[in-house]
Amino acid sequence: MPNLSTRQEVSLVRKSRPASNKIIFISCEGQVTEEEYFKILTTIFDGVKSKLCFVSVMGDILAIPTNQRTTEQCSLLGKSKPWQLVEKIETFKIEQDEKYEFSKHPDDEFWIIADVDDNTNNINLERWNEVFANREAKSYQCAISNPFFEVWLLLHHVDIVDEDFKYAVTDSQEYKATAHFRERLRNDAHAPLKNQKHLNEIHYDIDKVRCAVQRAKQLDNAHEEWPHNLGSTVYLLVEKLIDIEDSMK
Repeated sequence: MPNLSTRQEVSLVRKSRPASNKIIFISCEGQVTEEEYFKILTTIFDGVKSKLCFVSVMGDILAIPTNQRTTEQCSLLGKSKPWQLVEKIETFKIEQDEKYEFSKHPDDEFWIIADVDDNTNNINLERWNEVFANREAKSYQCAISNPFFEVWLLLHHVDIVDEDFKYAVTDSQEYKATAHFRERLRNDAHAPLKNQKHLNEIHYDIDKVRCAVQRAKQLDNAHEEWPHNLGSTVYLLVEKLIDIEDSMK
């Protein structure tokens, strides 16, 4: 049998087990690190391989070699804000409805993976609030990291320290660009990112994932829609993947 793309695999599984084939569709604000992380999870949790499908905002452009992209395409790669992820999911559901038959599978889930980053500043705040205000009506869920996804990665390896909180985006503390969490991954966690974005699969395993979930839960003591201080609600999605894996054993 020839090799199949993820979406082809998903489609085949859905046809053979339509009654129980829940799929989790993921759209990531970051086009590299986040998708690589969830692809690593499909190697850790073998049972979720056919249960995840990526809805890439800039997938077509990313398929073009870097040195062949136009200036406009390079500019577009920086435009993957949370509200654009919502728009992409809505478009995807319309364009792919015949293939995935969404109305027949109401248990499917749609997740947005995003960072607080500068999305809550005065320029972006209104659009940011719209994402959460419309979330229930549009049937999608959010996994948000404050300030960056690297916080979630860090939780796999080490505990949060007081210094980390200096870089959180809060009501009294504005976003600031920083390499602090990448440096922590390299120096303290011994799990550096390659070229500042790429993950090494050997740095992640089932025990580290479960540890990250527990650490994230401890930070999420307010159970807010999104972390208003340092933390990550990516654990909410990862817990679902763990449950899927456990249910298939």
